Amino acid sequence: MAVVTVELLTEAIRHTLVPKVKIPPERAEPLARLVLNYFGTEETLLDNVISADDRDAFYLLEEEGLLASEEEDALVAKGRTWRIHYWLLRKSAIETAAHPPAAAAPDEARAVYESIPADSWNRAGGSKPSPPPRTASSRP
Repeated sequence: MAVVTVELLTEAIRHTLVPKVKIPPERAEPLARLVLNYFGTEETLLDNVISADDRDAFYLLEEEGLLASEEEDALVAKGRTWRIHYWLLRKSAIETAAHPPAAAAPDEARAVYESIPADSWNRAGGSKPSPPPRTASSRP
């Protein structure tokens, strides 16, 4: 995957943060734009360029696996160590979250039960129970 677009990240957010009620649906696209405005065309971003308020949004996306944070130590003058924090776009995770596999339709599950012969519902030594009753929501 070469580029993470606003549309792709928006869909990933809609499928991760919105169902968990971490953000309202109308905030998905603005959040995607905010994140991608920081990253630009890069895959990594130095943490010190992010405002404190925006960093909270990055942490939300990190919890869902759409972003990752890393740090590395760099030696600077006089043998001192400087810790550098940065963020990474997890492109494959964004792609996966944006296009989740379709869930099995409820009718498919019902069809499995309906395909079982009525005599299969018998228990040894008991009366002949019938299959589960149809509900209003399962009728065609």
